[in-house]
Amino acid sequence: MPLSPSRQPALHLLSIEALLQGFASLQFTPVDLLQAVLARIERHEPGLNALCERQDQAALLAAQASSARWAAGQPMGRLDGIPILVKDNHDIQGWHTGNGSKALAGGPPLQHDSALVARLREAGAIFIAKTTLPELATTPLTDSPLTGITRNPWNLALHAGGSSGGSTAAVAAGFAPAATGNDAAGSIRTPASFCGVIGFKPSHGLVSASPSIDPGGLSAEGPIARHVRDIALLMELISRHEPGEPFAWPRPAEDFLGQIEDGVAGLRIAFSADLGHAAQVDPQIAASCLAAARLLQQAGATLVLASPDIGQPAANYLRAWPVEAASAVAQEIPAERQHLIGDFLQQCQAQARQLSALDYAAAIQERHQVAQQLHAFLTDYDLLLTPTAVVEPFAVERLLPPDWPETISAMWQPTTFPFNFSRQPALSMPCGLSAAGLPIGLQIVARFGRDQLVLRAARALEKLLPEGLFAEPCGLLDAPGR
Repeated sequence: MPLSPSRQPALHLLSIEALLQGFASLQFTPVDLLQAVLARIERHEPGLNALCERQDQAALLAAQASSARWAAGQPMGRLDGIPILVKDNHDIQGWHTGNGSKALAGGPPLQHDSALVARLREAGAIFIAKTTLPELATTPLTDSPLTGITRNPWNLALHAGGSSGGSTAAVAAGFAPAATGNDAAGSIRTPASFCGVIGFKPSHGLVSASPSIDPGGLSAEGPIARHVRDIALLMELISRHEPGEPFAWPRPAEDFLGQIEDGVAGLRIAFSADLGHAAQVDPQIAASCLAAARLLQQAGATLVLASPDIGQPAANYLRAWPVEAASAVAQEIPAERQHLIGDFLQQCQAQARQLSALDYAAAIQERHQVAQQLHAFLTDYDLLLTPTAVVEPFAVERLLPPDWPETISAMWQPTTFPFNFSRQPALSMPCGLSAAGLPIGLQIVARFGRDQLVLRAARALEKLLPEGLFAEPCGLLDAPGR
């Protein structure tokens, strides 16, 4: 018999695995779950501003159909009845993709799903909303001309990070157990760190990017959730090879859950607080991340304090990125509507015109050199651990962290973007709280193709850290005065 509402668990906090078990045992239904997350949205979304399109009625019909399948013992897939949020640069058939831009708003409903959305649909996921992002996902703060500022559920006066800030803020707030994202410089990992959830950038090409536009080849698609095993489950579903996609990774389906409980005994792990080049790292963030690394050492791993020699790659990113942002504008936005883009992309277009083709080619070559150094470094180690964000979330009125060195003012994500150059798998997970009660994220990186090892280490650490970091990462959202 289903539980009475007064006896039901807090459904918005449960893992996908626990939700599926509840469906199977008829303890609660997909309709119960949908009503719970929609109640969370109604309570918190006006202040959070993490969602940009909702289809509640369609979601309710899908949840009712899923509930009937579970009652008959015939679920359609491994996510049947699970609500999923979709970043608004991933397409959903019948929905719109605004991509944070007034120039793309108001278009016709889409005819096809993005590839990873199609895989989630096949598994029975219910799409309840699109999530906010900066315009064309080109900045590290989720503040767009189309939707405005997305705020941090731990403190609404602070940024959620970007560009997947809508997805991470919404998952942290309990709007759904998982969301999609993509990451070209830390766009999954930085907001995951700011919002206290888990965000995974897989090895590039493992998850289909079709039909997204990625002029610099830096972006990877990945999942966001509150539990490591949920990340693994989602990866099993969305990492299927898509024939005909030129940069897809042709490999058999991966059993990400099969070895996830194997622990870290015998692994050789490097820890670097600054990745060898960060101008500054908040000391409490560095200390919290090192303490988390020491937990893995206590679990049987060998821990070495070491940093790769990658020089000062931030200047390279800042030099080349305007070209790639301007190229995205040219490919995504019709010429007659480009006057509608925001100031940042207008500036990128102006900067891009000042860079010669040879200058851009030299920047790409420098990226390859950084990638070679990172790949070489990880031949000596199984994993590399760093802080994800080297600063705490900061006020929404600011475009940069307080007191950030002006010489590198536009690149305050020094530990994340190099792994977009190298295309290696990298995950952010909460490992502690700052003195201000804000989440601190630890980044776990492995060699290219060893995505399963990243998740295995993350799962080992998840079991060693206080459960509250994962069960209620957005607890301050419900505090008096929030």
